[in-house]
Amino acid sequence: MKNIAEKLAEIKQCFLGNLRYADPSDPINLERAKQVGVKGFAIQSLDEALADAIADCQDAHYEYLLEESREGASL
Repeated sequence: MKNIAEKLAEIKQCFLGNLRYADPSDPINLERAKQVGVKGFAIQSLDEALADAIADCQDAHYEYLLEESREGASL
């Protein structure tokens, strides 16, 4: 079972990993901007990236709850 620090790091990475798609200064968007020829390009809007981040964090939360439930059942 993951400890709190591992879960926190995972959630932070999940959240920040999603939000980078809305940041025009992130390397992934700068590279894409060169390809499409649009300055300030972002793969997703902030609303889309935030919705994805929230959904992914909720999925992780449910996974943690199931993990705790399984561990409790095996005691």
